[in-house]
Amino acid sequence: MMHEATGRAGEFLVAYRLEMAGIRTVHVNMSGHDLWCHTPSGRIISVQVKASASPAPQDGRVYYSFYNNNTFWQANVFAFADLVGGYVIFEATMSKRRKIQVEAFTQEQMQSSIARFFY
Repeated sequence: MMHEATGRAGEFLVAYRLEMAGIRTVHVNMSGHDLWCHTPSGRIISVQVKASASPAPQDGRVYYSFYNNNTFWQANVFAFADLVGGYVIFEATMSKRRKIQVEAFTQEQMQSSIARFFY
C-alpha cells in the first residue's frame, strides 16, 4: 500500500507543478500513462510519473532511486518526483533503474525541464 500511496502522491505533485506552469493536465489510469498534458501549442503529451520519498546515501552522496517495473513504456516524457523537496525533473527516457542526486532537484532544474518538454 505504501508504494501505491507514494506513486499517487507523485502523480498529484507532478500535475500541480505542471498546472502552475500553465500546462493543463488530466490524470489517467492507464498502463504506461499517468498524465495527459495539453501544452500551450496544442500538443498532447503523455507523462509517466516515478516518485520517491526515501533518499539513500551511496558513495558519499545522497540519491533518489526510481525503478522501471515494465519493459515497455508508451509515455512521451518521464517525470521524476522528489516528494521530500517537492520538485520534479522531466526526462525523455527511463532505464530499468534511475538514480538522481538529491541536489539535482531544484526550482531551476524543474523549470528548465518543463520548458524543454512542454513549450
